[in-house]
Amino acid sequence: MERQLGFGMTARREPLGADLGRIGERVEQLGYRELWANDGRLGSGLATLAAARGSSRNLDLCVGVVPLSERGPDEIAAEVATLGLPRERLVLGVGTGSGRSLGAVRDAVARLRVLLPGVRLAVSALGPRMCFLGGEVADVVLLNWAFPERIAWARERVAEGAANAGRPTPRVACYVRVAIGDDASDRLAAEIARYRGRPRPYTRLFEEQRVARRGPPGVAVADPREVPRLLAPYRAALDSCIVRALPAGSAVEDWLAVAEAATLPT
Repeated sequence: MERQLGFGMTARREPLGADLGRIGERVEQLGYRELWANDGRLGSGLATLAAARGSSRNLDLCVGVVPLSERGPDEIAAEVATLGLPRERLVLGVGTGSGRSLGAVRDAVARLRVLLPGVRLAVSALGPRMCFLGGEVADVVLLNWAFPERIAWARERVAEGAANAGRPTPRVACYVRVAIGDDASDRLAAEIARYRGRPRPYTRLFEEQRVARRGPPGVAVADPREVPRLLAPYRAALDSCIVRALPAGSAVEDWLAVAEAATLPT
């Protein structure tokens, strides 16, 4: 399966101003194959992608993920139609959100297959049961906050689910946080601190990976030239390694600085 590099950004209600489209254009020039945006209370990932794609032509537009506790399949499909997103380029991710039901995810994927034919569907997975379900029903399984060895473990669960359903194994993607600059480590630490207050699946994920002792997964360096080397173990473990930027500021240039660092020659 072809390995790809994706670039991940944060959705906002008023995302970065009128020049947001420069992000999609530039990351495509840099060789990224995917542009990812999260989704939630801070803003719509779908709307962010619609604005950020700019004049890119082949960049996959990936939302990871819409929380089903906040929006159901019919509402999601209606927004896709309203925004006019190209279905052949769209990867639509869903997750439980504040819910816990694997059945809700299974049902949502089935419904979205009917509502949005041709759109690739992703499932957010942290634990073994959701990885298995992703293998059964999804086109992409999206991991989060995972060291390379955790990624390898998750891939086994995904492959088991696909084999159980008699279908090809989905692509496995993961957000890998990347911060550059003098305060890069502080930004990465602050980001994981936000997740420590989230529901039990995240705290269990951190405990199982001994994050309190090892530090968070990801890349945080002062020198941008170090990013490709430190990112390499994640890229080797994934079908889609998503450079989830933790920029120094909110300007488009700050986001693109991270995108450019990850593609520097080694």
